[in-house]
Amino acid sequence: MELYRSIIESVTQAIPEIAAEDLAVAPPPKLGMGDLAMRTFDAARKLEMPPPQLAQRIVDEVSFGPEVIEAKAAGPYVNFRLDRAHYGKQIVQDVLANGNTYGTLNTGAGQRALVEHTSINPNASPHVGRARNAMIGDSLVRMLRFEGYDVETHYYVNDMGKQIALLALVCDDPSKKTFDEMLELYVEANKRAEEDPEFEAQAFALLQKMEEKDPETQQRLFAVTELCLQGQLMVLARLGIGYDVFIRESQFVQDKRLEDLCNILRERGALFTDEDDREVVDLQKIGHPHDEGRYFVIMRANGSSLYGYRDLAYTLEKAERGADLNLIVLGEDHKLYAEQLRLILATADKVAPEPVYYAYILLKEGKMSTRQGKVVLLSEFLDEATSRAFTRIDEQWEDLPDAEKKAIAAKVAVAAVRFAILKVGSNKNVIFDWDTSLSFTGDTGPYVQYSCARIASILRKLETEVTSAPDSFPIEHDEEWALLTQIASFGEVVQNGVDQRSPAPIAQFALETARAFTGFYHACPVVNADTDEQRETRAAVCAATLQTLKNALNLLGIEALERM
Repeated sequence: MELYRSIIESVTQAIPEIAAEDLAVAPPPKLGMGDLAMRTFDAARKLEMPPPQLAQRIVDEVSFGPEVIEAKAAGPYVNFRLDRAHYGKQIVQDVLANGNTYGTLNTGAGQRALVEHTSINPNASPHVGRARNAMIGDSLVRMLRFEGYDVETHYYVNDMGKQIALLALVCDDPSKKTFDEMLELYVEANKRAEEDPEFEAQAFALLQKMEEKDPETQQRLFAVTELCLQGQLMVLARLGIGYDVFIRESQFVQDKRLEDLCNILRERGALFTDEDDREVVDLQKIGHPHDEGRYFVIMRANGSSLYGYRDLAYTLEKAERGADLNLIVLGEDHKLYAEQLRLILATADKVAPEPVYYAYILLKEGKMSTRQGKVVLLSEFLDEATSRAFTRIDEQWEDLPDAEKKAIAAKVAVAAVRFAILKVGSNKNVIFDWDTSLSFTGDTGPYVQYSCARIASILRKLETEVTSAPDSFPIEHDEEWALLTQIASFGEVVQNGVDQRSPAPIAQFALETARAFTGFYHACPVVNADTDEQRETRAAVCAATLQTLKNALNLLGIEALERM
C-alpha cells in the first residue's frame, strides 16, 4: 500500500534479499492487535525460512521511522502501532487534494476499452431482471473510465428477429405509436402467429427480404426497432445508463469478412452442409469436448444467415477496432454460446471478447418470467420507489419545494434498484424484494445516501469549507482511525473491482464506509467537539469521507445527496 511505503522500504533496506512486492500490509482484523499488520509468507518463502522466524528478524533488525511507535512479531505477522496523527493527516490530505479522482490508480492510462452490454430484444420493456446486464455493464464502464481507460460502449440492436418482423406486419406507421402501444401490439401479433402458421410465414418472408437488403423492408423494420429502442433507452436513462455506439444486427447479413473464416473451417473439415442443406460447424473438429453444443448452424438452406453468423461478423468488427480490453456482459445462460463463438474465431486466430457473466435476479416467488408475467418492470419499480421516497422526504423536509423533493426521490429510487443489484457478486443470484431495497437502513443504497446527507448536514452546521487537513491532527479514538483506514483502502478496492470485472467490491466498500462513519459519528462529536483542534480534524475526516463515498457511489451510478 502506497501509504505505508516508508515502512516497507525500511524492511527492504535492512534485508536486501526482500523486495517490496514480497511484503503485504493491511489493517489487522481487530484494532487491539495493532494499527497495521505485515504478512511475511511470500518473503519467508523467498528466504527459505519459517514466516514466524522472519517476522521476528524484522522486529529485531529493522529500524523504523518515528511514524512507527512499536513493532511486534505475532506468528507470521509483524503488528505495528503507528503515529495515527501522521498517517491520518496523510489520508485526509490525499483525499481532499485529489477530489473526484481520489481512488484511481490510472491503470488504464493510454489504453482503449470496448464494452458491449444490455442488448434487450426490442419487443420488450426492460424489467429488473434484464436490467442487471445494463447496470453491471454501465458500472464497469464507469470503473474503467475512472482508471483512465478510453472506453467505447456498444449496444447491439436485434433488428433481425422474428418478433421484429411480426411487429412490422401489424404496425404500418410506427410514428403514430407509443412504445407501450408497440409492446401491446407484439403480444397480439405473437398470439396470432401461434394460431396462424401463414401469418408466421409472412414474418419469415419479411426477414428474407432483409437478408436481400430490400430498401423498403430495411426502412420498415428500422422504424419499428428505432421506436422500441428509444422507448427502452428512455427507461434506462432514468438509471443514468447511456451508450456511445449502436450497432444493428442487420449490418452483418452476408458479411464478406466471414468468407475467410468459413474457408478456414472448411479446410479443417469443420464446416459442412447437413441433410437440410444448412451450413453447419462441427465444433468437435476444432476442440469442443462435448456432444452438447457440438453443431453450430450459421446459414439456412435458402442462403440466409442465422444470428450466430451475424454475431461472428459483429465480433470480428469489434476486434478490428483494436481495443486493448474487449468485454461483453452476458447472462450465465449464454456460456455455451459464447464458448462456441470463441472456438470458431480461434480457428482464424481471432480473439473473442472477454465475457462477464451474471446470474439471474429472482423474485421471492421464483425466477422472473416474461411469458408468465412474473416480472418487475423497471419503469414501474422506479415509479413506485420514487413515490415511496417522496413520502419519506415530504415528512422530513416539509419546507423544501415539491420539485426538489421529487428530484431527491428519483435519485433515491435509482440508488435503491442499482445498489440492490450491484452489491451482489455477478455469479450469485439476486433475491429481489421491493421493501428491503427501499429501506433507509440496512445494506441498501438509500442507507449509503443517507450517510452522505448526514455528513453534508454536519459540514453545513460548521459553516466552513474544508479544503485541506489542518496542521494539528489529533486522532484520539479507535473509531476515527477505523474510518480513516477504511477510506485509505479505496484505491485497492477499485482495482479489485476492475480485476474481478465486478462492481460488488465497490458496493461493499460503500456500505462498510457508511457503517464506519456511523461508529465515528457516535464516538466523536464534530460540531460540539471539546477543542478547536478536534473540531477541525473531525471536520476534515467528514469531508474526506463524503468525497470518498461520492466517488464510490458514482462508480455504481448513484448520486450522493445533500439532503434526505
